[in-house]
This record gives sequence, C-alpha cells and structure tokens, in this order.
Amino acid sequence: LSFLMAEADKAVASVLHGEHRQRKSGSGERFWQFREYHPGDRPQDIDWRQSGKTDKIFIRQKEWQTNQSAFLWCSRSNGMDFRSRDDLLSKSDTAKIITLAIALLLTHGGEEVGLLGSQRKGRSQAALQTLADTLMEKNHEETLPGDETSRNASLFLVGDFLDTIDVIETRFKNLAAQSGSGFVIQILDPAEIELPYDGRIIFETPADKQRELVNNVSSIRAEYNRRITAHIGAVKKICGACHWHHILHSTERDIKDTLLDVWTTLSLHIQRAGTLRR
Repeated sequence: LSFLMAEADKAVASVLHGEHRQRKSGSGERFWQFREYHPGDRPQDIDWRQSGKTDKIFIRQKEWQTNQSAFLWCSRSNGMDFRSRDDLLSKSDTAKIITLAIALLLTHGGEEVGLLGSQRKGRSQAALQTLADTLMEKNHEETLPGDETSRNASLFLVGDFLDTIDVIETRFKNLAAQSGSGFVIQILDPAEIELPYDGRIIFETPADKQRELVNNVSSIRAEYNRRITAHIGAVKKICGACHWHHILHSTERDIKDTLLDVWTTLSLHIQRAGTLRR
C-alpha cells in the first residue's frame, strides 16, 4: 500500500507542480477560467499575464463546477494480476495507482470522493486512507462495477473491461442513467493488445484455470489484433453513447501521462459545462 500511495503521490505532483503544469483554463485550485474584470472583483484575482495580451483586464475565476461528489471503482478481479514482463507493473497495481491518483486530484479540487457501492465519501486524509485500504482487499469476482450509484455523481471506472460487450453496455448504461459525468480508464497489458508471442503457447484463464493450447501463435495474431481492436473500439463507442470519456492505458505507458489526459479531459468537460450554464 505504501508503494502504491507513493506512486500516486508522484503522479499527482507531476501533473500539478512538475513539468506538465500548464497555465490554462479548467478546474480546481490550479485551473481557472478567465472573465473580464467588473467593479467589486478582488484586485488579487487579476491575471496580469492574460490582461497584458489585450486592452482589457481579466480575472481568474476559480470555480469547481462539477457535481461536488465523485465515486471511483477499480477492478480487483484475478485477471487484473496479469503482467507479461518483469519490468512492467501488473494491471492491478496500475489500476490502483491511477484510482488513488484521481482521488487525490479530485480532493485537491475540493470534491468529496468515495468508492462506488458505498455511500461513505469525504475529502480528508482519513477518507483517502479508507479508500486506499479498501482497494487492497482482494475480490476475485469484481470484473465490472455494480449498477447503482448516487444521483448525478461523477464516476471514474478503472479496469480492463474485457467482459462481453453486451454485458458492459448494459452495466454502463444503467450507471449513466443515474450519474453525471463518467470517465472510463481501460487498463491493458501490451501483450493483450499486440499478442507478441511466437511458437507453441499454452494460455490459461486466471479465474478457473482453463487452458488453451495454440500450436502457432503467429498464425492467429492478425485475427486476434482485429478482435481486440474491435473490442476496445466497442467499449469506447459505449462510453460515447453514455456521454462518458474513454481513455486507454497500456501498462508500458507512464502513469503520469495518462493521469494528465484524465485531468485535461476533466478540465475541458468542466469548462463546457460552465459555458452551457452561462
């Protein structure tokens, strides 16, 4: 747990303070939208850099305009323990780090966070510790999130989402009908995307240990690549139909880059929502 928390902290620090920090409109303490200065506005909110570009005075309007609660879900099924190389994190560890990092970012922006399926949420260190402790509990059957959530809450779902498409579609649509915004981070090992093996290989399912012998893996690679690409595309399409965001993360990619994608997408979503309200 200490390793996972440390990695999440490093990823968040990189997004908020490090090389990826950007001066752009968005959400939370370090993101904003600009609007013209009006009498009564605080002088300390004036953004002189932005104002210097025109003959008008602009202030940074810091508003966290999402629903003030977010629920996270992280798959803890056996299949998430897979990693194809020793230099890679498992899908499970990757998903936990990303989930914890998202929770840290959201609380930094003022949101209360909790795990999907629980009504307990908060933004304190104790709330984050409870979330982290729960993520460490093993659940061998949880391949998809439950289908109930709090009305209008934001959802962040992290897993490999390799279930059949019709099951995924039903579950996502049930959640979308109850929630506000949704973000799906699909975690896959590079071997699951590329099938890089050669020769005679025995594949084994993680849950029930069923085995499948393939005498020549290269002979099925093209068809496998077609099917996994179609599956990822179908998951993305379902997210689009739910008005959710989909981000694919390969475990050989830097977690900080994916976290930045999540944060940037979230900030743009908040900007659009604010524009619609205005």
